[in-house]
Amino acid sequence: MKTYILLGMALLSAHLSFAQNNNAEVFLQIEDRGNFTVYLDNELVGSSKGRFRFYDVDHTSPSLTILQGNRRIFNSRISVRPEQRLVLTFTLRSGLKTINELKIYRNGQYALDDFDNYTGSYNTGVVPPTVPNRNPTNQFNNLLAMVKREPFDDGKIKVIQAYTVNSYLSTAQAAILLKNFSQDDKKLFLAKSLAPVISDLQNYYTLKEEFTFLSSKDEFLNFLNDSKSSGRKRGMSATTFEQLRLSVKREAFDDDKTKVIQASIQNSAPSTVQIGELLRLYSFEDKALVCAKMAYNFVSDQQRYFTLKDVFKFRSNQDSLLEFLGQK
Repeated sequence: MKTYILLGMALLSAHLSFAQNNNAEVFLQIEDRGNFTVYLDNELVGSSKGRFRFYDVDHTSPSLTILQGNRRIFNSRISVRPEQRLVLTFTLRSGLKTINELKIYRNGQYALDDFDNYTGSYNTGVVPPTVPNRNPTNQFNNLLAMVKREPFDDGKIKVIQAYTVNSYLSTAQAAILLKNFSQDDKKLFLAKSLAPVISDLQNYYTLKEEFTFLSSKDEFLNFLNDSKSSGRKRGMSATTFEQLRLSVKREAFDDDKTKVIQASIQNSAPSTVQIGELLRLYSFEDKALVCAKMAYNFVSDQQRYFTLKDVFKFRSNQDSLLEFLGQK
C-alpha cells in the first residue's frame, strides 16, 4: 500500500510541475532525405531542412508521430521533463534516439540556441518564435499591487501598458487584471491593447467571460476574429482543445458556439477530429454546417476534412459539405 501511495504522489508531483511550468520543448532531427511531417499529439510541424521544433509541450508523455508523405513510419509515446528541451534524432534504419536533454533556463534566462546546445553567454539566450510566458510570479504580483492602488481606471491602464512594454502576460494574468475594472468599455480597451503581448493567444478568447454585457463579449470576439495572426499557427494541443470544448458546451445558442470557435482558431489550428467533436455539440445541423465551412481554412489536416460528413445525419447537409469541399 505504501508503494502505491508513493507512486501516486510522484505522478501527482509530475503533473503539478507541468501545470506550473508549461514550457518543455521537443526538437527532432530526421537524417534521411524526403518529405516528412511530424505530429506531437495534435500539434503539426513541417520542415524543409529536417529539423522539427515543438515549444510549450504540456505533459510528460506526448505521442510522437512521423509521416513520410502520407505513410506513417513511426508512432510512440516519449518521455518529457518540465523546463527541459529533449533533442531527438530519427533515421529509417536506426529509429528514434536521444541526442541531448538540456535545461531551458540558466540564471533565470532562456539559455538555448536554435537546436541542440546552449548559447555562449550565460545570461542571454535566443527567444523562441512564439514567446512563452516568462513573468516571474513576484513581478506580476508587484504589477497587480500597483494596479490595485490606482484609484481610477485610466491610471490602472497606464500602469499595465508600461509594464507590458518589456514583459508578456498570459491569458490568466490578463483575466486577473480585468477583474480590477468595473466598466466594460475600459475592460474592452485594455483587452484589445494587450493582445500583442499575450503569450498564449490561442486561449485569449476565454477572456470574454470577464465582461458583464453580451454586447461586450461579442465585440471582443469580433475583435479577435478580425485580428488574424499572420504567422504559422500551431496545432491545437489536447489541453487547449479541452478548454475550448468546455467553453463551447457552456454556450446555450448555436450561433454563440460558432463565435467562440471562430475566435479560438485564429491563432491555433485544430485538427479535423477536433472540429468534429465540436460540431457534435450543436443543437441544429444547419448551424453546425455553417461552422464546418467556416473552420475549413483553419484546420491542420484539410485532406481529411471530407470525413466530417459522417457528423451529419441528414443527406442534404452531407452533400452540402462535400460540394463545398469540391469547390476548394
